[in-house]
Amino acid sequence: MSLVSRLWVSVVVAMAVVLAGAFAVSLITARSYFEQQLQAQSGDGAVSLALSMSQQSKDVATSELLVAALFDGGHYRLIRFTDAAGRVLVERTQPDVADSVPGWLPELLPMNVRPGQAMVSDGWRQAGKVTVEAARGYAYRSLWRGMLQLGSLMLAIGMFWAMAVSALLRWVRGPLEDMAEQAEAIGAGQFRVLDEPKVLELRSMARALNHMSDRVRSLFAEQAGRIAALRDEGSRDAGTGLLNRAYFSGELRRALSEADAPAEGCVGVLRVADLTALNQAQGRARTDAWLVAVAEALQGCVAGVEEATLARLGGAEFGILLPGLRIADGQACFERACSAVAALDLQGAAGRGLRLHAAVVTYRRDEAPGALLARVDSALMRAESTGTLVAEAEHLPDARPVPGEEAWRALLEAALARHEFVLTDYPVLAEDGRRLVHRECMLRLPQGDGAAVLTAGQFMPAAVRVGLASACDLEAVRLGIARLAETSDPIAINVAPRSLIEPGFLERLDVLLAGAGAAAARISVEVSERGLDPQLAGLEGLAEVLARHGAQLGIEHFGRQLAALPRLYALRLAYLKLDGSFVAGLDDNAGHQRLVKAIVDVARGLGVVVYAEQVHSAAEWATAVSLGVGGMTGPEASRRTAA
Repeated sequence: MSLVSRLWVSVVVAMAVVLAGAFAVSLITARSYFEQQLQAQSGDGAVSLALSMSQQSKDVATSELLVAALFDGGHYRLIRFTDAAGRVLVERTQPDVADSVPGWLPELLPMNVRPGQAMVSDGWRQAGKVTVEAARGYAYRSLWRGMLQLGSLMLAIGMFWAMAVSALLRWVRGPLEDMAEQAEAIGAGQFRVLDEPKVLELRSMARALNHMSDRVRSLFAEQAGRIAALRDEGSRDAGTGLLNRAYFSGELRRALSEADAPAEGCVGVLRVADLTALNQAQGRARTDAWLVAVAEALQGCVAGVEEATLARLGGAEFGILLPGLRIADGQACFERACSAVAALDLQGAAGRGLRLHAAVVTYRRDEAPGALLARVDSALMRAESTGTLVAEAEHLPDARPVPGEEAWRALLEAALARHEFVLTDYPVLAEDGRRLVHRECMLRLPQGDGAAVLTAGQFMPAAVRVGLASACDLEAVRLGIARLAETSDPIAINVAPRSLIEPGFLERLDVLLAGAGAAAARISVEVSERGLDPQLAGLEGLAEVLARHGAQLGIEHFGRQLAALPRLYALRLAYLKLDGSFVAGLDDNAGHQRLVKAIVDVARGLGVVVYAEQVHSAAEWATAVSLGVGGMTGPEASRRTAA
């Protein structure tokens, strides 16, 4: 029982005892009063009758007349006149009945009234004795009416008192409930500040909770800042703020191996050939400032390219990864970059005419990273010899023309109407490499006539563009629910962040999960961090829908919005998957190891499990396990499952 409930019960008991005691005392006092009045009435009646009979003749007729006059004019149960020898000469009686009075009242409150007696004289001689006993019926009727009136008054007082106490308890309970909610919110990663209550005794408690909320928020912010610093230390170039070679290599590996990454794209390198001469001529400080300006200019050139990765590979060499772009668009991007850097050269290098060399080549998913980088180096050597930008498109016999927007719309709408989509799955294994965490299901679109199957990385950008992303995601959920009937394995389904803000998506998802029944508890819905805005738009609504059906929420490709981790925990986040860029070469990258360890420690404190994406080797697996990662996915997980 809660403290407030106990306080309420104690107040009610005390109030009931006080009112019951007051009621009992009032009744006993009233009964005593009526007893005294009846005793006085009996005595006065006896004296009055005896005096009247003493002054009249003592014959029986006169005595009967006097007794009848008194009996008929008052409330008496018995009037008796006896002679000196004790013989009854005259007696009048009537039943002592209390009309409209419950029978239990006389038994509960009996009135003990002694009869009044007086002597009748005849001169100096005693003529007899008069006995008078008052009737108690009217006294009980008066007592009953008084009880009803007093009971009504006590009930009214009790109800008023109860309402007053209830109002007081509500006044006290409000701040208590607010403080309880604040404590729960702190545990859920929400750091609210309460207004200090008007209840004086609770102000110090509220002040302490507010201080704790501010302190915990500061600790989370400090941890998030420390993790962000570790991320920058391990993945960013200290001089320019761009991504470094290790991170670029991880992104390149992800683009070439991730099943849902765009099937093709461009990658290239821009190099300033005379950086050493510039450094000698202008000094290190001015050269470093010029490199920062180059980085800013290059960032402006790739700002409009979705999921582009710009990194400083070392010295004055910059790498650009452009997933999903064809060679013409990649060449245009590098031409803009060269022009921007050349303009900076004229300003910063005092007309020295620094030589720029750039090369860009196309790639296809599943190409070996080493072979691709060899093609980039070869193209860059040709650019150095010719002095021009080299753009090289690898001959890909299975490449097909990219459909236009309307063609994509028609293709996707037809596939949705005919339910042509299928799911393919990849295992996520626990750290021991044997236990299955869940199967990550990816949407695929088979093509007829022996054509290749389209991956989500190929058709989802078009689905987003034509407004069919949410329909594709709902189809994936429908297929996943159907698969639950065929297997007992838990599944995870990817949902595009754009779908979360599409009208009606969450409502239709709610209906699908409701139709899954108890099996919905084996579903996890994953959202990519890359598409989430800083406000996490739509994620709260998704978390509410999933919690309603016992499903789990996960974040994949995690590692950029580290400060959002406490807010993600407040949405009942079950797990997150570290982006493959931080996992690539984890066994040899001390900076990424510190970052992963920090993320795991914070997540573990929040009750969130951390998995690693794109684990390619046993060494990466072992390192991730040593850092506390709870599960792995990627080629190594698939190999261990097949074994």
